[in-house]
Order: sequence, then C-alpha cells, then structure tokens
Amino acid sequence: MDFRRRMRPLPLSHVKITDRFWGARQRALIGQGLEHQYQQLVMTGRIENFRKAKRKEHGTFEGYRFNDSDAYKWLEACAYALAVDPNARIRERIDEVVQLIEEAQEPDGYLNTYVQVNHPEGKWRNLNSMHEMYCGGHLIEGGVAMLHATGDRRLLEIGIRFADHVASIFGPGKRKGYCGHEEIELALIKLADATGNESYRDLSEWMVLQRGTRPSPFEEELSDPVSNALAPFAKGLLCKDEVYTGEYLQDHVPVEEQSDVVGHAVRAMYLYIAAAEFAEKRPKIAEAMQRAWANLTQRRMYLTGGIGPSGDNEGFTFDFDLPNRSAYAETCAAIGLVFWGRKLLEFTGNGEVADTVERALYNGTMSGISLDATRYFYTNPLESRGEHQRVPWFACACCPPNIARMVLSVADSILSVGTQAGSPEIWLHIPAGLEADLGAIIPGARLVVESGYPWSGRVVVSVESQEALDLTLRVRMPDWCSNCTVDQPDGEPESTFLEGYLVLTRTWRTGDQVAFSFEMAPKWVGSDPRVLDNFGRAALTHGPLVYCLEDKDFGYAPQAFQPDLSAEPVFAYEPDFLDGVGTLQVEGQTLTQVASGELYGDFEPPTAVPTSARFIPYFAWCNRGPNGMAVWFEPSAVPQTGPEF
Repeated sequence: MDFRRRMRPLPLSHVKITDRFWGARQRALIGQGLEHQYQQLVMTGRIENFRKAKRKEHGTFEGYRFNDSDAYKWLEACAYALAVDPNARIRERIDEVVQLIEEAQEPDGYLNTYVQVNHPEGKWRNLNSMHEMYCGGHLIEGGVAMLHATGDRRLLEIGIRFADHVASIFGPGKRKGYCGHEEIELALIKLADATGNESYRDLSEWMVLQRGTRPSPFEEELSDPVSNALAPFAKGLLCKDEVYTGEYLQDHVPVEEQSDVVGHAVRAMYLYIAAAEFAEKRPKIAEAMQRAWANLTQRRMYLTGGIGPSGDNEGFTFDFDLPNRSAYAETCAAIGLVFWGRKLLEFTGNGEVADTVERALYNGTMSGISLDATRYFYTNPLESRGEHQRVPWFACACCPPNIARMVLSVADSILSVGTQAGSPEIWLHIPAGLEADLGAIIPGARLVVESGYPWSGRVVVSVESQEALDLTLRVRMPDWCSNCTVDQPDGEPESTFLEGYLVLTRTWRTGDQVAFSFEMAPKWVGSDPRVLDNFGRAALTHGPLVYCLEDKDFGYAPQAFQPDLSAEPVFAYEPDFLDGVGTLQVEGQTLTQVASGELYGDFEPPTAVPTSARFIPYFAWCNRGPNGMAVWFEPSAVPQTGPEF
C-alpha cells in the first residue's frame, strides 16, 4: 500500500442516504433506537453518575468504571442523527445530558465520574484499567461530532478542557503514560482537525510511538500497591506466568515493530486507527499497518468480518483459530475494523481495504443490532443451538451506542472526495443510494446514486451542475463480483481499472448518467483448511452478504442440512419479511437419525431426505427469538478424486 492521503469523507450534513437498506436502519435508530438507549442510560445510573460527581458524592457510583463512555458515544450518535434529521426530541435529550456533563467536570478539566465519585484520590494512578483517557476520548469524539453536525460547541469545549488537562500531565518532557484502552489517540487527531491546534495531533503521535517501549508505565503500576488496589484483576489480564507481556493492550512492542494483531480486539483497532494517521510520514508505521492488516484479514478474520474469537481476552488468539459456535466476535470489534479500514482507505485508496470494510459493515456489525434498533448482540457467533439471544442492554454496554454512531455515520464508509493533480475526484466505495452536496470540492454540484444495493447490482450515478464538469469518478469493483458492465453516453472514454476501482475521467453535464451493473449471483465459498471448524464445509453468500439458515425457517436443527452445491440457489426479495430482505432458496438434503432411546448404543447411519431450505442474511438472524442457526455446511456429496488411502 502506498500511504498518502487521497480522500476525505464529506460532512454528514451534506449526504442524504436514500438507500433502502441503510435508510431503514437509520430511521429505526432515529425513531426509537436512540430514545431506547437514553432510557437505558437513565435506568442503569449512567446519567445519574454525572449528577453524583457534581454533588461530590463518595462511593455511590453505579456500574462499571468506564460507563461514562456509553453516554458520550450515545451523544455522538445523536449528533449524527441531527445531521440526518433535525429531530426536536433528540435535541432536547442532548441539551439535558451535555449540561450534566458540563456541571460534573472539575475546574482543571478532569472528568471521570467513576474516579470522582469512588476514588477521588486515585486520579491517573492506574492507567492500565481505569479507562480515564478512554472515556475522555469518546467525550472528545462526541464534541467534534456535535460541532460538525450542528455547530454547537458546548460538548467540544468540555472535551478541549479535558484534553488540555491530559496534556498538562502527559507528553514529551512530562509523565510517560497512555491509556490501557486505546481511544484518546484517535480522538486527539479529530480534535486537532476540528480546532486547528496541532498540539493535539502531536500528543496523539507521542502516545502512539511511546506504546510498547520500555519501561512501560503499566509495568510500574503492577508494582504499585495503590494502583493494584484500584484494579486487582489487572495482573490476570496483563501477565503470563506473573510476567508482564503487554499483549492484551498492544504494549508488547512498539507499533512500528508490530506484525500480528494481538490482545483485546477493540483496543487493537482503535490503536491502529490512530497509527494509520502517521503512516504517511513514518514508513515503518506504514509497513506495520500493512503487516497487521494482512495478518488480520488473511488469518484471523471471520467470513462475516467479525474479529476476536476468544472471550478470555475479548480478542485474538492464534492464526486460523476461528471457531463458529464459541466465536466472541464482539460487535465493537467489527465496528473498530470498519473505522480502521475507513482510515486506511483515506491514505491508500486500495479497493481490497474497501472490500473488508463492506464485509464487516453488512455482516459483522449489523448482526449486532435488531431490525427495530432496540435489541443487541454483544458477541456474534456463526453457529447457535438456540442459546444466543438479543437483549435490550448490557451491564457492559459499549456495543449499543457504538453501533448507533456507526450506522448514523455510515456515509463516511460509502463516499469520499479528493483531488488528483488539482482535479476533483469522487470515490464511491459502496454503491448505496444517496444524494450528496459536492460543494466541498465543486461549488453548486450534486451527486445522485440510485441503487437497490445490496439486493441488486444495478447502480445509476449522475452528477448535477449548472456548468459542465471535468471530474473523475472511482467506483469500487467488489471482490465478490466477477463481471461489471458500464453504460454511459456514446463517445465518452471507457472506464479503466485501478487498485480495485473502476475509474471514469470525463466531462459531466446535467442529465448525464452512468449505469453500473455488478453481476450478483449466489456463491458458495470455502475457507482455508487450517480453519478446522470449516474443514470440508461451505458457506453461502450473495453480493456482499453472508447467509445463514435458522431453524425458524427450516423446522429442524440447521446443522442437519446438507446443501446440493450443484443446484444454484434461487434469490427472491421479500419486502414483507424481516423488514425487507433477500432470501435464497437452497436445494439439498436433511440427515435424519432415529433415536434409540439410549444415550449411547449401536450406530445407525443417518438417512437423507431431499429438502429445500430458505436462507436469510446473517445480519437478520435471531430477530424472531432465539433459535438454532448455522453459516457453514457440509455439502450433500463430496467428489472423490485422487489415490485411494
């Protein structure tokens, strides 16, 4: 990958999503999802904690030490919602919560209600586990989002005071320290962009480069009785055989030397988002980003874009360890992958990165939220026997507001703009339906994309302007698509193909349209045989979507179904089913076995019954209550070739 900034997203207020897939998800959040989350923030004490900090109560904090961050992420999502729809109720909720946060902040800028209420003497005494900077990072992100969406600076000013407080203690020539849970690094970059104060970017870069060097501040904390008392559980996460390794929080080696993605998956993604910002000027970071991306996407990522198979560390284990039923694949981790991929795209323009962003967007993240936006998954297995179910909230509720802010800012993953040799460029990473004001690069111009994606591969792009425009349109050719036809006015230059994108450089006049037809057909895919759970098995995809079989539709345990890979599945869009989804009818057989009445007895081979099964998109599973589900299947017949054994 060649690291040089090529593009940026448009302001969210300049992009209107008309796509029926993302539009429905955004409407669900604005209509009821964000209010549901607000009520959960109230009922679980997260909002009240700010009042307690204001009153200087002691020992009455409710919930986990990092619960402030849930309120900040919710505010960020609300800001994006206002960019999409100026909703008065959401505006009122924002005003209420921002005022509480402002009143809870201490005069020197410090803000963390857990520490303020329960451990006022413990400020900055335990960086490895207290999440002070992590929470503050989400505060800053919320403030930047509010500024861009509405022009409201109140939350941003709170974030600036917090950032200045951090900068007064940590940095070059001051105390060496950074957060055990990465987040503030990427937030400081956004703050620098929003304010023009480059000292915030410098502090972020210092934190990124200091991480993994020795002595580590976390090592020192593990020998500090006060720090250990604040987080007695930390040693079990940070040490192996009583020796500090740093892998859990990516502190094992400097970022420039990292190759494999290790430790807690969300932390790793947030670190790499910030690190990618400095890859253009630091070739060693660019090389590390390429190594880590390759390791993740080629050896440690689920077909759905889910990452982090283990619940023990909420993260990574070893290459090809991707069990299906026990997959942790935290929703926040897939969201982090989307955000890291978005940042890499800005600097590389590499279509393979966009392929992974799309995979995680439509599968690994969206499985984490119900169709009505009020119930959630924390973990996202690829197989269930009925034990997995969606719930309204979690004690550790990082995922619900995180997915809300991702869905409501999804335009940042779909469309980017840039310039090449002074000429404007439009990058369409995902051909979703939208209308965009291009005034940021072309005064008075608009882009319109008409699309039935992901159910249809037919996409029509037009640019509207009072004057003829010379610009370049780059439309990603998805990795799942084997053929694409481009239909444009006669006499226009043909498209070229570069780094995964179809490239059209032409003169646009109002009324001009270019139509893309991406060949979209059901496809059975396999995995590396070293992924033992999938050995000899196949999974079904259609366009960017991974499909699964639920016993709600099958009537039996889906593990008993064997698809006939020689019979092409039949696609049908069903507008009244699961809020409107495309289903695939698959021919195959069901293995049945008569129960002997004994737990163990003589083996009786199963019999096969011809069966047709309706597959649904993976993101939509478990929206009708808990039931069995599977993504990977053993085919009904395996060709026999080669020598006998």
